[in-house]
Amino acid sequence: MEKVWYYMKPDRSKYGPYSDDELAALIRQEILDGDDYIWMPDMAGWLKIRNSIYSIYMPESETE
Repeated sequence: MEKVWYYMKPDRSKYGPYSDDELAALIRQEILDGDDYIWMPDMAGWLKIRNSIYSIYMPESETE
């Protein structure tokens, strides 16, 4: 899989690139949460995970 995703923590530290599967795993493992941001080159700006399609991988307690 192509590695195109980056994430940013609230302290503005950035990590990546990651594949779709790797990003989903980071969310499922709760390394990333809804207040962290994701971005890929096709996007205009950073998006909170809770407002993205990747929110489906968040624990139920964070999505309620």
